[in-house]
Amino acid sequence: MNGPLTDRQTDRMDRFLFVAILLLVAVAIFRSILLPGRFLFTTDDNIGDLALRKALLPGGYSGGWYDGMLLGFNMVIPPGWTHLLLWLSPLIPFVNWMHGLDLVLASLALAAFLRRKDVSWPACAVAALAAFWVGSNFTLTYAGHIMKFGVLMWAAAYLWWVDRAVETGRPALAVLAGGALGAMFLEQADVALFFALALGPYALFRLGQTAGAQGRKWAVVLVPLLLSALIIAFHPLWEGYRANVQGVTSMEQENPGEKWAFITQWSWPPEESIDFVAPGYMGWRSGEPAGPYWGRMGRSEGWEQTRRGFQNFKLENQYLGAIPLLLALAALAGARQKPEIIFWGVAALVTLLLSFGKYFPLYAVFYKLPVINNIRNPNKFLQVFQLVLAILSAYGFDLVLKAGRKPDPIGAPPRA
Repeated sequence: MNGPLTDRQTDRMDRFLFVAILLLVAVAIFRSILLPGRFLFTTDDNIGDLALRKALLPGGYSGGWYDGMLLGFNMVIPPGWTHLLLWLSPLIPFVNWMHGLDLVLASLALAAFLRRKDVSWPACAVAALAAFWVGSNFTLTYAGHIMKFGVLMWAAAYLWWVDRAVETGRPALAVLAGGALGAMFLEQADVALFFALALGPYALFRLGQTAGAQGRKWAVVLVPLLLSALIIAFHPLWEGYRANVQGVTSMEQENPGEKWAFITQWSWPPEESIDFVAPGYMGWRSGEPAGPYWGRMGRSEGWEQTRRGFQNFKLENQYLGAIPLLLALAALAGARQKPEIIFWGVAALVTLLLSFGKYFPLYAVFYKLPVINNIRNPNKFLQVFQLVLAILSAYGFDLVLKAGRKPDPIGAPPRA
């Protein structure tokens, strides 16, 4: 006769159930492309653009000249995760499943990170769904932006590895964490920098908790982490600087006001945060016949007077849902003895305020930093905010579950 399941057996079953449900969710969401002759339609990273990149691989890793149109152009393709799979995979399966693959792997890495914090598997599921299967981090699939999905995967892997590195003090894990941090920059350097600015301090926070003032313990983690990140990220950062920053800097020398308008054109209007809980309230996206976007994100400077440029331009949706938001608030309400919740709460607030860009004074201060003032579109911070909010929602769901299990100190019935 079999006895009760051990904690390890229960955890193994819960892990299997989590992975199975996650795969079912991915297949259900991308089910339309299972039919023969179908492929995923995207705009920026469309099948033609990806076919061109694939044709240039692997030679494009070291740079080259493409002469297929007009006089041709120079192209350097970063040797990151996305382009490696593009080179090795058949084109149609890659186009159809790359977004979903990144989201599944990101969900698994985020769950692995949260399990280290004794977060329950149901709470991990809530976090994975809130971080990657709603909001901008999912609906940018329509826009393509395939490299951003690689950033999401590496960001979640970084959290998992850096937490293990800090707790164990193993340099090899620090190298992996730094590698994940650097690999983000091989995907899309500007978005990776925003993620690194928010998630990088987590390593310092955890070292402060575990190592205190012991400099050797700090060095064992930070030195290999930073070295591996720098070795991997240097080339894409340098190429990005040459391709973008120098041109934008010349704009600033000519007209600082024009540069500010150019850099902050895609700022998240604070009043449109209603989209977090009311999908489609401001319309679905620009040019959508069934629900055209009528907000002001992407509006060109002076459009109201000149009617030149964009009235607006938006291709994704920011819906997160009332449940993750309420759970995140529940986590913050019970954060008195949880420094990690306070850390993520501050990160959520700062990234949300930075996403407002020109509509909130904080970005004007942030804009004064070198390099930062050459990166377009503050609304990219919404992708960081979504991940951080999902972590808070996991803590909040666990607090709700535990509140229903623990009796009141005076013996009253359990609180739900």
